[in-house]
This record gives sequence, C-alpha cells and structure tokens, in this order.
Amino acid sequence: MLAVGCDDPQNSTPSASEDAPVAMPGNPGMPTSIPPASSRPATDNNTPAASSPAPQPPEDPTRAQFAGLAGPIPATWQWQPPQHHFRVAQWMIPGRENSDPGELVVTTFPEASGNNIENNIERWTQQFRSNDGSPPRPEVTSKTVNGLPVTIVDLKGEYLGMGGGWHKENYRMLVTIVQAPVGSVFIKFLGPDAAVDANATEYLNLIDNLVVETPSSK
Repeated sequence: MLAVGCDDPQNSTPSASEDAPVAMPGNPGMPTSIPPASSRPATDNNTPAASSPAPQPPEDPTRAQFAGLAGPIPATWQWQPPQHHFRVAQWMIPGRENSDPGELVVTTFPEASGNNIENNIERWTQQFRSNDGSPPRPEVTSKTVNGLPVTIVDLKGEYLGMGGGWHKENYRMLVTIVQAPVGSVFIKFLGPDAAVDANATEYLNLIDNLVVETPSSK
C-alpha cells in the first residue's frame, strides 16, 4: 500500500502529493540530519565523497524524460528541480486567467511494482471529498500504451491532503500509474480546476505517447 503525503500546509497552493511505500522492506525513510564531516567515512584518498550533481533542465523543453520513459509536453510547462529526494521530475503547470498554477510530480519506486492498484486509488480518493461533502467517485481508466500498462485516475472536489487539516475547494488530480521497466512510476498532476482543466489534454497526450527510452531515442 502506498501512503500519500503533502507539502507544507502553510503554502497557499499545495504541492502534488508524494507516493511513498509504507512498511516495505528496504524502503528508505526520510533523510535524517547529516553527521559532521569528521565522523563520515572518507574515500580511499581521504577526501570526502562527492555529492550527486544537481539536476539540470532538459535540453528540449517539449520532451519530458524520467525513470527511463519519455513523452511530449508543452513548452509552457516550467521544469523545476525536484524538491524532494523521492521525486525524479517536477514541472509547474500554468493556470488559466487568474488561477493558481498546478504541479506535475513524477515519483518512482522499483520495489513497489507489485503493489495493489486498488489500494492506491482508495488512498487518493480519501484525500478528496465532493464539493457537496459526499465521497468522490474517481474516474479510472486502464489501458496499454506502447506496451506499458497504465492506470489513470481522475479525482475532483475539495482537496483535503494527507491530514485533512486544510482544504482546497475546486481542485482536481490526474494521476497515472505506469508499470515501467524500472517499477511503478507515478505521474501526478494536482492543482485548481482551472489549471488542470486547461492542461488535461496535454497531460493525457503525454501519457498516451509515453515510450521506453533506448540509447537511440535519447
């Protein structure tokens, strides 16, 4: 089962929730404080190990590449460095007229490839309620795209987030589970109705044209 968290509820526009496996063997927890340099092991030449290079913007702003997959996106989607260590890609999606922007977040968990899709859908559904207060009814579509099994979930209403202590009315979430060679890949688009509605066609075009990257396709 996957647990879906959210970013700081103090923010006016919530970030797209993360999907992190819970109680699964070998799943790393959130990073703890970094020990002093003197207590960390050194490399063979007694110099500290180099940190990973910072993520760089894609060379082609109309092509999304993540987790061994690739697909087309509008140039208006603004790439951002992933804000959390379990995100592999992130874009800010412009709204319509005066609406706040949405956010597209990609996460991947190789160890979660066999997770029950219904459990994920149930957990995401619990983060919403209909604008009239009733439980939402997710729209679920399953299909195969270029050999990749995908499940698309569409939820609308009042977004409660993980804890339910703060609410955002008239929100929408499109989230796709892709069973990719690296494992389960989650492509989540969350934001105000106006932002998601204005970009839903482009999001679905990305999903419908996902391909597994090969050396010749990069």
